[in-house]
Amino acid sequence: MTDANPTTDPVLERPMGIQAALVRSILERYEHYDWTFQGFGFARTKIANVGRVHVWDSRLATPLVSTMHTHPWPLKSTIISGELINQRFAADAPGADIPYMRSRIATGEGGGLIGEPVPTLVSGDTPEFYTAGETYSQEPAEIHRTLAQDGTVTLIERPQGPPLEEALVFWPAGTKWVSAEPIKSDWRLAQTIRYALDRWSAT
Repeated sequence: MTDANPTTDPVLERPMGIQAALVRSILERYEHYDWTFQGFGFARTKIANVGRVHVWDSRLATPLVSTMHTHPWPLKSTIISGELINQRFAADAPGADIPYMRSRIATGEGGGLIGEPVPTLVSGDTPEFYTAGETYSQEPAEIHRTLAQDGTVTLIERPQGPPLEEALVFWPAGTKWVSAEPIKSDWRLAQTIRYALDRWSAT
């Protein structure tokens, strides 16, 4: 779902420029926030009562990570800096013909697959390309995966829930599921934030 007005976002009713200033202040003072690395390839930190800031860096991605998934809650993503591609998928719908496996998953730290995976057929929609100032939304049942250029910064608005929630994950048939479970680490965070700020300043 693409939003009609790419220059504003309803998070706290703040215009895009103020949102960008808020997010930049977080990055410039990143050491004062609690960050985790996520296996899809980004560092993230929470904003109370709003959601999260994601800073994308492909060096943080788990090798061969299974990227196709749903969420336990609806979300809205605002691209603060950089660009990304979001692609949605349909499972067991007319025309779906790519063999995948599907499983429920407990999300977050300490989560994992729930029950036995089942075969499914998927088809992909046309990839959606977003740049700074634009937003997109996802409903909980929508399957998607996101690819972002290194240094991209996004603001995710989402309801707050319990640490462990359930979603769905998908991976190609004949391969193994690879977890994107978040981890905590400081060794690459400074490099990730610095590159994002440098790239932001160059635009």
